[in-house]
Amino acid sequence: MALAARAHPQQADVRTSPIQPDVRRRRRRRTKLLTNARLCTLCFVPLLALLLYVALMSGLTAQTYALGVQQQLHAQLAERNTALRSRVAQLESVGRLQAVARQLHMSEPTKVAVISQPVASRPPQRRAALLERIVSMTRWLSAR
Repeated sequence: MALAARAHPQQADVRTSPIQPDVRRRRRRRTKLLTNARLCTLCFVPLLALLLYVALMSGLTAQTYALGVQQQLHAQLAERNTALRSRVAQLESVGRLQAVARQLHMSEPTKVAVISQPVASRPPQRRAALLERIVSMTRWLSAR
């Protein structure tokens, strides 16, 4: 044993050095800090990915429900539009209009008179300002 201690005197000196425990403590803190940082990273990265996935899926679900509501509304409005068009066609039918006219004692006129009105002179229409400038430029350049 004595030979072993003499063969490696530097190890004994390092262990007995007063600075060594402080360095070991720093190394332990550093490795512990790095280990904790890695552990936190390994925990938080998948958690963050999971939260992102849940948020995206909830948004997609909300949009899907909104689309379903809008499709139902569209179907209801299309059905109402069809019913209203049918009602308008029924009200505009020739037979119904003739029946209403008979109830109101309306009949075909025996004589038709056409009254002509004197034609009023219309003022000349003004051209747009840009068009007037183009026409004046063509006159100035005597282009046709």
